[in-house]
Amino acid sequence: MGEVLIPIAAPVAILAFWVGMAAAAHVYPGGYDWRYQTISVLLYSDENPDGYLWAWAGLELCGLAGIASTAILRRRADTASPRPPATGLRVLQWGFVCMCFALLPDRLMPLPKGHEVFAILAFLGICIGVTCQPSAIADSRKPQRCGGALARTNTILRRVGSFVALVPLVLAALTQAYLALERPDLPWVGPSWRTRGISPFLSFGLWEWVSCAVLSMRLLALWNRPSLVR
Repeated sequence: MGEVLIPIAAPVAILAFWVGMAAAAHVYPGGYDWRYQTISVLLYSDENPDGYLWAWAGLELCGLAGIASTAILRRRADTASPRPPATGLRVLQWGFVCMCFALLPDRLMPLPKGHEVFAILAFLGICIGVTCQPSAIADSRKPQRCGGALARTNTILRRVGSFVALVPLVLAALTQAYLALERPDLPWVGPSWRTRGISPFLSFGLWEWVSCAVLSMRLLALWNRPSLVR
């Protein structure tokens, strides 16, 4: 069963996420603008009464598919080697777990702002996981006899490429810091920003969606690496 799940795990998880979010955005009251609205508004029943279940389903299916696939990979790693599995794989799995917990109602979690906390942990876990895991794979490979400068260059490019997922998150943090210092009177990002003429490049919602797109591509690339799925 595991052999069947691993090759399709990432496509299923990513497809579930994007289909669920697209369906939720399609029925969002008044229209949804991804540049000026965050993912969270699609998940709230009071803000998206006709579509929040689509967003919930997409997020939960994505998280469950990610948990199942990383569990299979960790078990395979334990069987193949006495060494513990790569840290990136463990962090990636916990990121998917936090993704599922992010949808638990606040009344079930004695944690203030539980949704926000688990959503941030999910983002960080998945981002760190897809960043660290390719590097661990590259480091674990045996040196090639005739690699030379080309092999070293490829290794450097792989490691640099693995950090691409961090760029949108860094930009999101920088824009939030700028707004806190220079525009403290500005309300939280929303459609009103568009009427005020505020650049979408300052919007947390924009960088949140860009992060999702980059992480989706990184997950697909990670699962397509033969050294990981064999």
